[in-house]
Amino acid sequence: MNEIVVRARKLVEENQYLTLATSDTSGRPWSSTVWYTAWQRSRSEEMLAVEFIWLSRPEALHSRNLLQRPEVGISIFNSAQPAGTGDGLQFAARAEPVPSALLDEVAEVFSKASLAAGGGAWTRVQVEEPALPRLYLARTESAYLLGNGTRVVIRLP
Repeated sequence: MNEIVVRARKLVEENQYLTLATSDTSGRPWSSTVWYTAWQRSRSEEMLAVEFIWLSRPEALHSRNLLQRPEVGISIFNSAQPAGTGDGLQFAARAEPVPSALLDEVAEVFSKASLAAGGGAWTRVQVEEPALPRLYLARTESAYLLGNGTRVVIRLP
């Protein structure tokens, strides 16, 4: 198994919050911390096949921003790591509200993760318009593992 993929997958699976960087149409940046679950549709030994799901309100600035500019940056790291140690992940992705055709499947994935983390169950009815909040999905386009003073590309499908 690819050691870079193993380290990246471990970070994705052992953390619960990501920093989501968005910007409005003028380029004004905004970052938000969101609780996420990783949707790993396949478990390749050579690539990191991951999408990120989170719950948010449509009126939140990051939600409004990604409707205008779906390109987002994502950072995942363990903030309890001592200075100068440990790994971190950076992703470039495209984010959107979960499309209706995927909503049942994504709500089920999110609900299982929420229950496992001590949260509540979620169904389509709870996250589909007009209900608030809504589910969002980020599809990764590039990924990097940072650690030991290096920045390494992670292969994606």
